[in-house]
Amino acid sequence: MYQALYRKWRPQTFDDVVGQEHITKTLKNEIESGKISHAYLFIGSRGTGKTSCAKIFAKAVNCLAPKGGNPCGECDICKEIQSESALDIVEIDAASNNGVENIRSMREEVVFSPTKCKYRVYIVDEVHMLSAGAFNAFLKILEEPPEHVIFILATTELHKIPATIISRCQRFNFKRISSADIIERLKLVCKKEKIKIEPKAAKLIAKCADGGMRDALSILDQCANSCENNVTFENAKKILGISSGDQTEKFAENILENNSSGCIEIIDEIHQESVNILKFCESVMEYFRNVMIETVNKSRKDISLKRILEILDVLQVSYQNISSGANAKLEMEIAAVKLCENVSTQGSKSVTDTEINNTKKEITPPQSPKTVNPPVKKMEIKTEDGTFEPWGKILEELKNTKTLKSLYISLRDSNAYKSGNYILIDSKNSLAFELLRNNSEYRIAIKNIIKNITGRQYSLGPYKPENKEKTKDDPLEALVDKARKNGIDVTLN
Repeated sequence: MYQALYRKWRPQTFDDVVGQEHITKTLKNEIESGKISHAYLFIGSRGTGKTSCAKIFAKAVNCLAPKGGNPCGECDICKEIQSESALDIVEIDAASNNGVENIRSMREEVVFSPTKCKYRVYIVDEVHMLSAGAFNAFLKILEEPPEHVIFILATTELHKIPATIISRCQRFNFKRISSADIIERLKLVCKKEKIKIEPKAAKLIAKCADGGMRDALSILDQCANSCENNVTFENAKKILGISSGDQTEKFAENILENNSSGCIEIIDEIHQESVNILKFCESVMEYFRNVMIETVNKSRKDISLKRILEILDVLQVSYQNISSGANAKLEMEIAAVKLCENVSTQGSKSVTDTEINNTKKEITPPQSPKTVNPPVKKMEIKTEDGTFEPWGKILEELKNTKTLKSLYISLRDSNAYKSGNYILIDSKNSLAFELLRNNSEYRIAIKNIIKNITGRQYSLGPYKPENKEKTKDDPLEALVDKARKNGIDVTLN
């Protein structure tokens, strides 16, 4: 029976894993030193090697003759695990086994010693799909696990996992594999499988794979079978349903020129050519994302940042709707008409009292019944609690989430401070506040990430350094300080 390339070329040792050296090196060191943890959390987008590394680790910790932290692949244990016949290596798909009863069944099993291996290893894929009750039951296992049990949890959505689970695991972030690494792997596979491939075709496949090696090999498999092992750029583009760069650029130009009829013509054209409209929408978003970066870097001045953000917001909504099963052609036509005919796209905004809704406005703390309001100039929130230490982890989560890349880019050089229930963002890049002000999904996402990491709900605001030029002997200052020390909230107007 024919075996798909992504299965045939699945890594069998840590050295075979592509693009994750920062992880494989650490795991090999743990194997060699014998310092094995009871729980690991593998985070990353699809096809980056999470499950492969989990299986390799399961072999390595049980291998009878490991070599430099790698499994030997020759002993009985390695062969059983490789053939998926080892009873002590349990793979669980949390998407279809996400109930409390599934975890309770696991809890009853873990107390028994392994039948043949040194460790019983549970590999839980898509662990974020577990229900709240299942997570609670699983937490009891993680708190006091038997010494012979190892858990490896894999997920593409870290923000859906409770902080109590995350804190009990060794955490490894799998990054997207670079196009260069994917291309080199494709060349090796093609050479071994006697497949001819044009360099431009390999580059296109790597781009479409979006950092996932499994996707790249699956695309190569499809192209090779359709083209009799001779993969050309044109054939690959046709099979993938990719529009030409000219169509993307022409569509973008029509949007900027408010030419809705021109956009509709291009949509009709790509529809007739059976181009994947979701991928076309993605390519247009990528085009305007590049325009946004050029505008921020002052290398392009013919379009305002506000206009770019409006375009990206509309396209992002269309992309999500198409992904959810909406009529792709109609969604793209609606987006084009909205953007070209100046139809309002903002809608009503549901912004909470301390959300970022205007970077020029200052935040006033919520008032209590005992509020003193002297008729003087408004003061800003002081950052009495100091630097917000988890900010680096939050930026890392933004970086690893595809739909939040634009927000990460605008915030990557920022700092944050904690003041009571507020996280105050200190960024010199005005784009960050534009994104948070105009996109409610960004605001909700970053607040959820903060809550998952800290276990606490915070409101957001811009950081405004305290004005140190105020007179120390100002009687109003003394009155305000005295009121606050006595538990009275003060808002100055």
